[in-house]
Amino acid sequence: MQIGPERFASRRDTLAFVICIVLSLAARVAPVEVQRAVASGITETVLAPFLAVQEQVELMKGAGARVTQMAAAHDSISAIAFQSLALREENERLRELLDLSTRMTVQHVSAEVLPQSLPTDGMTLRISVGRSHGVDVMDPVIAPGGIVGVIQQSDQSTSVVLVWTHPDFRASAMTGDGTIFGIVAARGSEGPYTALMELRGVPFRQDVAMGSIVYTSGRGIGLGGVYPRGIKIGTVMAVGEERREGWSSTYVVRPAVHPASLSHVVVLTGTIADVSPVFEDVGQ
Repeated sequence: MQIGPERFASRRDTLAFVICIVLSLAARVAPVEVQRAVASGITETVLAPFLAVQEQVELMKGAGARVTQMAAAHDSISAIAFQSLALREENERLRELLDLSTRMTVQHVSAEVLPQSLPTDGMTLRISVGRSHGVDVMDPVIAPGGIVGVIQQSDQSTSVVLVWTHPDFRASAMTGDGTIFGIVAARGSEGPYTALMELRGVPFRQDVAMGSIVYTSGRGIGLGGVYPRGIKIGTVMAVGEERREGWSSTYVVRPAVHPASLSHVVVLTGTIADVSPVFEDVGQ
């Protein structure tokens, strides 16, 4: 009868188990010094690779935890810095609005721009003042930088502003020295985000220099005549594509104020003829 390899393997396992039991008993009854020496020898030889791997694993876990903590701290610092920047910008806008209100010698009321989600977003603004604050339809709306638009609809406590980006917007305009006049309207955009204006109706015998500042003239009727003289509109930056339109010329104007950046505005109420002293470099 031939003994197979499985039987020999079983005997080897049994023998190894018996040897382990004997060694365990010997280690148990051995003196403490011997036990320590044997443990130290095993740790430094047989178990050394395993202990090294375990140490590396623990180091990697610690490094991962530190990276997570550092990322969380970085995110917190970034959020605080962003909030601080937004707060500084808001404070700066409020200071500019307060300065504008201080310089205004005509009847006016300050208003907050309210959130809205309408199809006309970008062409109108809803503000936090209405008829109860003395605001009425066709009242001019300005910001520290210049013109914003005109009151289109006024309720008891809120109003809708038709801003200069609206296709219906018109304002009679003049250059800073008061020698050249025309009509300003929305043009479109230069690139995807920068809305521009057009200065139309300038007599073709008159040339407007690039960089000239354009203001409301206080002339005209309808939507072009509600603005008092002297509100800053923008800066001439180029000649329009059509240099001659009959007997007049067209110029591209970069606006002084973009409605999307506004959080507060000022509504001019009552009869106002001239606000030239409020804005700088206005020709008389």
